[in-house]
Amino acid sequence: MTERPLISVICCAHNEESYINKSMPPLLKALQGIPAEVLFIADRCTDNTADIAKGYNIKVIEKTWKKWENSYAEALQTGYHEAKGTYVSILDPDIAVPTNLFQALLPLVKGEVVSVAADVVTYPDTFWNRVMYAWEKTYNLAPLGKEPHGAARLILASALDEIGGFQDVPAPDTNLDMRLAKAGYKSIAVPALKTFHLRQLTLGKMVSGQIRSGRARYVLGLSFKRTVGHSILRVRPLILQGWMLEWMNRKTAEQKPVKNR
Repeated sequence: MTERPLISVICCAHNEESYINKSMPPLLKALQGIPAEVLFIADRCTDNTADIAKGYNIKVIEKTWKKWENSYAEALQTGYHEAKGTYVSILDPDIAVPTNLFQALLPLVKGEVVSVAADVVTYPDTFWNRVMYAWEKTYNLAPLGKEPHGAARLILASALDEIGGFQDVPAPDTNLDMRLAKAGYKSIAVPALKTFHLRQLTLGKMVSGQIRSGRARYVLGLSFKRTVGHSILRVRPLILQGWMLEWMNRKTAEQKPVKNR
């Protein structure tokens, strides 16, 4: 009989060929001695992402479809349906983890706490990455910044089953925490446990990232007042712009006349 994995790691990738050989070895090292499976979802990739991933002892699922509006969330749900572990881990393919990641997270999942997240910080190897690395310290300025964020977390599979897995939303990790809270569970952050985001940033990527985050906040139902506070305390003015853009788009769509057939 095949041993049931303790942890199922879901790694969703879209054209991430530059990062897999940097992130996969430390992940596999962190899983040594733990019954585990890695479910690598290659989401409509047009580069060598899937081929590179197949060079490792992991399960590669080549996702060629897009039925949900938010493909990343759909990829997570695809992995969730394949997962057999007692725990499900979400880990992006451009994140390098420490060797003690799972040993540190596993004991924290107990009682009402069903989701624990390591801290994800930008690796400061280029100018814009160093700018982002410095800015990320604003998480320490606001209580809300201590909430879980980013894709380096461990979730109790039975709790994930209870809420039906992931939903078609632009920020599935935040949405997950909100739905777990409604079900009576807690999600916690572990700021002392650091993982490194390896993605090479540009000014354009930083700007578009803030706007996407603002749009996601509106879709998730986070209020204008809370978003203003977040933008000020975290020095993220474009978050508010993204929230307003999504609000205006929704209002415009509501006002469009329905054509009679």
